[in-house]
Amino acid sequence: MAQDFYSVLGISRDASEKEIKDAYRKLARQLHPDVNPGDKSAAERFKKVNEAHDILADSKKRKDYDEFGENWKHADQLRKAGAAGFASGGNPFGSGGSIFDIFENGSGGGSPFDIFGSQYGGRQMRSSVEGSVDVTLEDAYHGATRRVSLSGMSGTRTLEVSIPAGIKDGGRIRLNPDPQTEVLLRVKVRPSRAFKRSGDDLVREVDVSYVDAVLGGEVEVPTMEGRIALTIPAGTQNGRSFRIPGRGMPKRGSGEFGDLIAKVRVRMPEQVTDEHRLLFEQLRELEQPASETKATGGDA
Repeated sequence: MAQDFYSVLGISRDASEKEIKDAYRKLARQLHPDVNPGDKSAAERFKKVNEAHDILADSKKRKDYDEFGENWKHADQLRKAGAAGFASGGNPFGSGGSIFDIFENGSGGGSPFDIFGSQYGGRQMRSSVEGSVDVTLEDAYHGATRRVSLSGMSGTRTLEVSIPAGIKDGGRIRLNPDPQTEVLLRVKVRPSRAFKRSGDDLVREVDVSYVDAVLGGEVEVPTMEGRIALTIPAGTQNGRSFRIPGRGMPKRGSGEFGDLIAKVRVRMPEQVTDEHRLLFEQLRELEQPASETKATGGDA
């Protein structure tokens, strides 16, 4: 059954851009995996809400969706096919037919575009095209949409590609824009300055003052969804790591997330004032063994 994106967001088909955005934000807050840990139903709805927002918040995608429904991704091909048929002096969809009849009357259970090959005399030759698409680590976390231009047997064509959340560097996306073409895209995830990826986990260095490292304290840790507070226990050593569950990369197809590993980098003062020096001298005396602080001398 086709998914109605307007129903997913709970809005009318004439909703404004603001209404779409407000509905999405409300549902995203309610269904976010952090709010519903382990709830697969909420995770699935969260995924559908994101998909609906991606379509309806984009004016071109929304127009295509309003015109062609679930077949909106093939809007350009459908328009071209319809224009070609009418230009030849007839209705390409048959007497009294429409463009939507293609999808209802296609034979063999295959792609609706199978009809174009037989109706217009096209040869059923299958070509394979390979390419690549670059994304940021943030794109790989949230999911994204990219337009990719590829050259093949039918010339150069531009495809809109959905980048699934959680995809890894080197991952592959397989597309079939028409029955005669198979596209295999290799995803290149560019390194991030803020995070390093380790499988489904993310690693982030966190600056901690030497005072907080000694006495304990609280620091802010950046995540892909904003900043969170992390408690640093007293006596924390430079290089110590803290694992924060569920703040890493999405695990594809599971609705779960990896962890965020916060690695402490103790920040020392760049300038030492006289007051600092006095306090450090006192601290050094406290840390010296008692035997070293006693003056040595001969027997009485």
